[in-house]
Amino acid sequence: MADGQPRGSKRLRRYLTAPIDTHHADLPLLACCFVTGIIDAGAYNAWGTFMGMQTGTANLPGNGAPLKWLRSLLAIFSFMMGSLISSAVTRAFGSTRRLSLSLSFILQGLSILLTAIFITIDVIPENNTSSDRVLIGIPFLAWQFGAQVAASRALGYSEIPTTVLTSVYNDLASDPNLWSWKNAKRNRRAAAAVMVLAGGISGGWLSRLRTGFGIVLWIGGVIKVMIGIAWLGFGAAIT
Repeated sequence: MADGQPRGSKRLRRYLTAPIDTHHADLPLLACCFVTGIIDAGAYNAWGTFMGMQTGTANLPGNGAPLKWLRSLLAIFSFMMGSLISSAVTRAFGSTRRLSLSLSFILQGLSILLTAIFITIDVIPENNTSSDRVLIGIPFLAWQFGAQVAASRALGYSEIPTTVLTSVYNDLASDPNLWSWKNAKRNRRAAAAVMVLAGGISGGWLSRLRTGFGIVLWIGGVIKVMIGIAWLGFGAAIT
């Protein structure tokens, strides 16, 4: 037993630190597209700003709404910090290792769930575009989208940016092989657009409910945690 334990620990450590086979890593990223759509739609309706789509966030202060400029700047800054810190940490420990990916996405999910808890206990208002208390929740939601984009880049799926569709639409329309029968990148881009749209419709519909944004965050957070757990089941990269 004493001799077996170190061997078992070594096998576990080797398993957790092994780089994953990224062949099907696009599937969790497509789920992330849905999370982006549902949370951004809910956040815009509830707090008047986006959490993932920072192009839209950068343009929002122009309408002069109270605190709009501060919410937008905080969202952009938090998004960038999420990208910066996540990229640096995962590079240091291996950006495609099972444990690195799993912990990153579980932390992203927990950040969303923590915001949902804050709304549930009324620390943050659920639907109020003029309350400065929404500034508490913005960093928790925006940073994890930055980390999400960093992960998609590290996994080699630049055609699935997960938070923005402008480049996806352009790449779809300008693809010289757009009508080819076999075109994996085109398929991923189209699927990403559909997933963001499906999330946006879901988030917009749920936002009509009295506790809609809270429900949106619970859904998004649970999906992110499930993605984090799913990375542990991915096969190892063939070396």
